[in-house]
Amino acid sequence: MDTNEFKSSDVKALVMCLPDPSGNPRPRRVIELCLKLGMDVSVLSMPPKKSIANVRYFGSRHLSKSITQKILRKIYGLAVSFSPNKKASDLLESNRLGFETAWKELPEGGFDIMIVEDLFLLPLAFSKKGKAKVVFDAREYYPRQNEGNLWFEIVEKRRRIELCRRFLPLCDAVLTVSGGLAKEYRKEFGVEAAVVLSAPHYLEMEPTPCIGEKIRMVYHGAASKNRKLENLIQIFELLDERFTLDLILVSDEGYQEKLKKLAANNPRIGFPGPVPFEEIIPTLNRFDIGFLYYEPTGFNIANCLPNKFFEYIQARLMVAIGPTPDMAELVYKYHCGVVAEAFSIESMVEALNSLTKEQINYAKKCSDIAARDLCFEKEHKKLKAIIQNMLSKSSDN
Repeated sequence: MDTNEFKSSDVKALVMCLPDPSGNPRPRRVIELCLKLGMDVSVLSMPPKKSIANVRYFGSRHLSKSITQKILRKIYGLAVSFSPNKKASDLLESNRLGFETAWKELPEGGFDIMIVEDLFLLPLAFSKKGKAKVVFDAREYYPRQNEGNLWFEIVEKRRRIELCRRFLPLCDAVLTVSGGLAKEYRKEFGVEAAVVLSAPHYLEMEPTPCIGEKIRMVYHGAASKNRKLENLIQIFELLDERFTLDLILVSDEGYQEKLKKLAANNPRIGFPGPVPFEEIIPTLNRFDIGFLYYEPTGFNIANCLPNKFFEYIQARLMVAIGPTPDMAELVYKYHCGVVAEAFSIESMVEALNSLTKEQINYAKKCSDIAARDLCFEKEHKKLKAIIQNMLSKSSDN
């Protein structure tokens, strides 16, 4: 299927996502692929900070951060999860998430394909689908996304399970991000999810050699409490003087302040500000080791294969991780990093302190090789094939 196979008059696509896709890698790459295939693309999302060219937007309202509105959304959440009326629950949830006007604005049967990036948008998608094919991109294992949180366990979990049971069997295709998540969707809901890795576009660049006295480590991403980023600082405090660490963080400013206080007495730990989406990989290329140690505090983290893992590789860094199965499999395959023997601070410290510059430079060269395979240019072929297959079946009917 070449890039000219679809003309804008032939295929109308709708990509539905909760976050702003202009700064969210996976939905953004899906939108770009649909545009590349020549489709007429519409996007339903929260208001974008940066518009994507040649796309029509169906937006949501901004969600207020006032205490009153937060409490109101909690009340909506209770009603959504415990209401016996599924249609009422669906409409209430759209209101809770700021998408209530989309029920009126979206044309019913106005699309040929709908790619849904969030579980909570499936009711809206199926209410408007007409004859459209629906692809659900399960970027998380939603029924266990925030396990351990009391509100999630009592209120939110039942709604997520209900949505999975209602809609996953109706989807024409389900995607997910790792083998571990695909296995769980198969086990619990009988759905065969295709794994499409969250890999970035390929960039032509050279590894930056690890030379001199310092070994430059980096972590970038959201400051999420469930990732226990304080572990990175605790590990670093036990590393020898060769190492430096930069934490490039976004979101949750309160948690960021906590981390900064924890690292305040260590001049080798820095907190540079976030960089624009397009500059992430070139910025990372200046470092030596991409740090990604997550203890398996929940199912999704235990089976994660996140954007930043592939961004580290695309930036030609050595990757340093705990023994998270899906990540470790790729590190061992490509020899592009170091894997701690156990999920413990001591084990990660031992793995890092034993490194030589020769080993780091070798791993960076291996990442250079892996970057050619672990990129969207390879991964998008899976999605293209799924779309092509669905639309060809649709045209045969």
